[in-house]
Amino acid sequence: MLEILHQYLIQNKSLSLPGLGTLQLQYIPAISNFSDHVILPPMHKVIFDDMQDTPGKSLFQYVASKMCIEEWEAIKKINDFSYELKSRLKEKKSFEWHKIGILSYDEAGNIVLDSQTISYGFMQPVHAVRVIRADASHLILRGDTEVSGSFLPANIAEEITVSGNNVFHKWWFWAAVLAIVSFVLLAFHFYNNGFSVNSLHNMLKTPFKNGAAEYKQM
Repeated sequence: MLEILHQYLIQNKSLSLPGLGTLQLQYIPAISNFSDHVILPPMHKVIFDDMQDTPGKSLFQYVASKMCIEEWEAIKKINDFSYELKSRLKEKKSFEWHKIGILSYDEAGNIVLDSQTISYGFMQPVHAVRVIRADASHLILRGDTEVSGSFLPANIAEEITVSGNNVFHKWWFWAAVLAIVSFVLLAFHFYNNGFSVNSLHNMLKTPFKNGAAEYKQM
């Protein structure tokens, strides 16, 4: 019976037992464990509510189908199971349900569950290494204003900031150097040739010779 009820809980996410309460599956999403470079798969955890203990008709039909019995027989078996489980709790103070957890009474006399996480063999942990990009950023809401936030750790962001502030990495620094060199060369040219418009172009004349006459006068 325990195995049949466990299968019903996995398939329907909820199991109500008369006189005891309701077991429900709580979804736990995948967890990123960057210290171990692994992503843990999603799991389920069983929670217990002793205020709701009325099973639905689908439970009786499921048990009847699995055990190949009539529905009224399934109702009787479920009621007997709940009664025996509650009697065992009163006698031994606790009951360990495999893959579910440990049922017991608390100081107030209420039934509580120390649940176990339910993992699945077809979902295994995945190896993953965090990738840090120097230019990665995202928008975050600070008050009523959206601002850009960096994914970088503080120490890496500081190194990039210091490197970016280096004057030798600025484009305008080299543009200024080229402008100064050009100005010095221009001043040197005016100093040697005088300051005039004509000094800006070549004043040398190219000499040429008259060629010999290629015809005779008649």
